[in-house]
Amino acid sequence: MYEVYALKYAERDTTACQFFYREASHAPITLHYYVWLIKGGPHPILVDTGFLDDDARERGMRNYVSPAAMVERAGVKPGDVPLALITHLHYDHWAGHSLFPNAEYWIQRDEVAFWTGPFGRYQAFRQSANPGALARLVTLNYANRVRIVEGDRQVFPGVSVHRVGGHTAGLQIVTVQTERGTVVLTSDASHFYRNVETRQPVQIVTSLPEMLAAFETIQALAGAQRLIVAGHDPEVADRFKPVEPGIIRIA
Repeated sequence: MYEVYALKYAERDTTACQFFYREASHAPITLHYYVWLIKGGPHPILVDTGFLDDDARERGMRNYVSPAAMVERAGVKPGDVPLALITHLHYDHWAGHSLFPNAEYWIQRDEVAFWTGPFGRYQAFRQSANPGALARLVTLNYANRVRIVEGDRQVFPGVSVHRVGGHTAGLQIVTVQTERGTVVLTSDASHFYRNVETRQPVQIVTSLPEMLAAFETIQALAGAQRLIVAGHDPEVADRFKPVEPGIIRIA
């Protein structure tokens, strides 16, 4: 059976009005930054790659640790990761791809098309991008290290990706079958539990209807066990089992 771990590698403070859709409150909130590791199958699977220390410095992150170091602390050498499921191409989910030199990256077609198309360059979107990391999509694709997928796909029996869009044009979430039930790694389809549990969108969005529909998809996929892992919520460590600092066993 698969095991799933959330690996925290950085954190950042912001305010509610900077984050939730049409939110007036200036109450402080903290984002935790994670990558997720799936063990127990034919080989390890990484979900997202985090970012490097340049983004950490430029974006005011606290307590940054290389995502590769966190993966190694969880028992997997970065060079032994053959597959990374990229939920979307924002800097904090894609810019660390070079840390995993032998991985093939699965990315939704709509996501690649958006960030290489006409709209990503506008400030409304580009603030969430690392252009250099996006440019390397081309060379990685020509090196046969990018698999562009479309819609819902089974990765292995018990592990699947599901395109939901909303936050970005081709955002995909990941489900993993474990002994405890179906784990849903929402990534930024639900940054915080508040998003999916109260249907409160975030303000970084390409399609509000798709974002709202994604909340319903998350709940349906989770089933009765409700093993939902929000993408940036510090509460992940309260709802699941920390095994050491920064490493949280989901199931």
